[in-house]
Amino acid sequence: MISFKSFINAVHDAIMNASDSLMDKNVGILNTYFEEVIAEDTNPDTKTVTVKKSLVPKTVIVSYPSQDANGNPETKLVQVPLITLVPISMSQIEKATLTADFEMEIVNDELLLHFASGSANPKAGFFKRSKANRGKLEIVITPKETTEGLKLLIEGYEAVLKRQIS
Repeated sequence: MISFKSFINAVHDAIMNASDSLMDKNVGILNTYFEEVIAEDTNPDTKTVTVKKSLVPKTVIVSYPSQDANGNPETKLVQVPLITLVPISMSQIEKATLTADFEMEIVNDELLLHFASGSANPKAGFFKRSKANRGKLEIVITPKETTEGLKLLIEGYEAVLKRQIS
């Protein structure tokens, strides 16, 4: 037997851990499209050196057709941030549904659950008690709207890309 409270806490913790795992996967987007660089900054007055870490977008160089001032065709080399080339989607758990068959009993003012053991026999008969232990877990994972900050970041890189091309 398990207390109802412990059962609910265990289910809640499992769902929260799954949600945290999805968030970690979403944050992994930064590792996919950016790389960390270390820069040293020296203060000329105090001669102190500050080490700063920053993320720089991963880029590819693309040959882009254009025209020179006289209208003649030419190609430009354009640095394109990878994050501007792919649709970005994130995931979140929208709903988790758990269905289980159990017996309830109150012992010392605490609600206890007992999950029946043995093979499930849905046609046990009218007078026979079924010892079915059935459960169903349905987790719905849906795309999450991209955050406003990430949208603005991508739009900024897209604007830089447009300036390189035009």
